[in-house]
Amino acid sequence: MNSLYELLGVEKTADQTQIKRGYFNQVRKYPPDQFPEEFKALRTAYETLSDKEKRAEYDRIGAMPEVVASVFRNAQRANELGMHKAASDMYSQILMHHPKLTKVKEEYAWSLMAEGKSGKATEVWESLCNQEPDNQEYVMGLARSYSERGWRKKAIAQFRRALEIDSSNVNCWCELIQKLAYDGEIEDARAASREALETLGENCEYIPLYIHAFLMSTAEDDKSSVEGYLQKVIALIRAGKATKKMDIDGAVIEMLNAVIETRSLDFFPYIKEIAYLLPGKDKKFIEFLEEVTLVYTIESLTKNGFSDLLHDLFVGFLGKFDSDYDKQQRLVMEWIILSERKVYIPQLARLKKEFPDLYALHRNFFDEAMRTHNPEKMMRERDKQLNKLDGSKHSFEDEEKPEPIRRAAPKVGRNDPCPCGSGKKYKKCCGA
Repeated sequence: MNSLYELLGVEKTADQTQIKRGYFNQVRKYPPDQFPEEFKALRTAYETLSDKEKRAEYDRIGAMPEVVASVFRNAQRANELGMHKAASDMYSQILMHHPKLTKVKEEYAWSLMAEGKSGKATEVWESLCNQEPDNQEYVMGLARSYSERGWRKKAIAQFRRALEIDSSNVNCWCELIQKLAYDGEIEDARAASREALETLGENCEYIPLYIHAFLMSTAEDDKSSVEGYLQKVIALIRAGKATKKMDIDGAVIEMLNAVIETRSLDFFPYIKEIAYLLPGKDKKFIEFLEEVTLVYTIESLTKNGFSDLLHDLFVGFLGKFDSDYDKQQRLVMEWIILSERKVYIPQLARLKKEFPDLYALHRNFFDEAMRTHNPEKMMRERDKQLNKLDGSKHSFEDEEKPEPIRRAAPKVGRNDPCPCGSGKKYKKCCGA
């Protein structure tokens, strides 16, 4: 385990000026937007060593008898291995003999929370906050423990208190927004996301915050502002600000699901670009993206002038037409397409050109429907299949046929005089 002195690259005898210089030197190597975990460790090291009392306590831990120090190191290793109960027991043993060691208390509290003992963890966090009321990490720990216990108002109050200590902490803003959203306080979550971006300014480079701002947005929001969040994410990813530790893959999946649920199709192209820009995408993520792209394309059909029937047909393909009822629906829709070929053949030709991936889902039928000279035969085949599925002898051909549409006026030939009275041929006048 690297000591805090080693993290800052200074000697144990370093004075405050050397500690500060070491901190800023390391921050240049590990900026917070690219290395959030490393930056957090550096900040903890700086806050500890720049405070006389904390530094003295840290040195006391280092000066503990070897037996006690050995227990402390073993507890840390146990936590890293997920053996949280064993770690909690060891931290508890140390605190029985050294009750004022706040660093041990802090790790004890985290271990208890990982173990699922939020009640005991809350007691420890409250004790730490009483000892150091202006320690933001302790206040955030208390907020998390309150949240685990279901104490919503207390948790939100502590997150707000933590932001009063340091409003530049993007992780704290994100946790507050997530908490409000999880509790169903969408309006408050939306307001908090805007407040965070206003507080942090245009130079904020923390991608998850912009994603939270998007997820909290609705169709009633200013479209340009929502697009602005997505454009900022794209710009930051292109600039190399995305790291695997940010879990952007998971956030993008949330964004894609949000687009599907809210039908906010205008934003999908941005999210698709974000998804394809992400480094290190796994096969499962790519498959999910392809599925969502298909859903988006289907949902955009009616917006692009295609009939509702074609939209519904492709929605059925998403469900694989597994049940007999679904198969009946498919056959009925095919029958309608064949019976109204004058309406649907032009749409199928356009579909083949503009949306080849969708056309390919039912290529055999579409191709046959477009080139057949005997649509009635295809309709009878679907009648037979429907009868097999529902056991009836019903035929669509038995249904009453609509009266044909008759022209109100006699047909005008292209070379006939134009009915408007201009004296010109119809093809060179109104017929043009």
